[in-house]
Amino acid sequence: MTNLNGYIVLITGGSSGMGFEMAKQLLTQGATVVIAARTGAKLEQAKKTLENFGDAYAVAMDVTSEESVANAATWVIENFDHLDMVVNNAGIGDNAPGMKELPKEHHFYEIPVSTMKAVIDTNFIGYFIVARKFVPIMVKQGHGSLVYVSTSTNTMTRPGQLPYGPSKAGAEAMTTIIANELKDMGIMVNIICPGGFTDTAMAGEDVKEFFQKNNMPILPPTIMNKAISFLASPASAGITGKKFVGKDMDVWMKENGIEMDF
Repeated sequence: MTNLNGYIVLITGGSSGMGFEMAKQLLTQGATVVIAARTGAKLEQAKKTLENFGDAYAVAMDVTSEESVANAATWVIENFDHLDMVVNNAGIGDNAPGMKELPKEHHFYEIPVSTMKAVIDTNFIGYFIVARKFVPIMVKQGHGSLVYVSTSTNTMTRPGQLPYGPSKAGAEAMTTIIANELKDMGIMVNIICPGGFTDTAMAGEDVKEFFQKNNMPILPPTIMNKAISFLASPASAGITGKKFVGKDMDVWMKENGIEMDF
């Protein structure tokens, strides 16, 4: 297993789901992990649990608030002498305000504008704000890794996936631009996604029930662990502007001659 002692990571949306599992994974490899989420008992409980696995911290952050993200960035600068990776993981989907009130089979014009704005604010503008506040830390130190959590390409345009799908499509386009801008500054920018429906709080219970009734695969929230471990490892040095699919990591690593003990 790759030794990540001295490696410092910040994960937004780290108090539950895939963010929490990625934090746990990196902690077991020796990394120092800061989970960021909106303040409250959930964040504190997540930190306490993660402390059983390693050097874990928590910082309050609302990714839709520039002031909140700026305060979190200041906290990181004051408490650590460097920052190796930022994982832009915070996101909303079927759990967005107004989504539960919609009919199961709804048309796009039934979606409240407020719901559309909430999803875009978190999944697109939130990604931008986090990158805008934390990347300068990496630019100053001359190295770093920015990871964007996205979704499968077909989800972006599949019927019924508005506004979640387009918000992720926009975030991926933004990631490509940022990767090109930062490629000569020693900063890697990559995308990871599960590769299918994943069992997290962001997924609606009705969708989960549909998958279960039809014996369709449901991925565990640990599905991103190999991808994030690879991107934190020396084996990923110089790789930027790529998209990695969690469920396909074993095949991808075999095809590329990469051997890692997870």
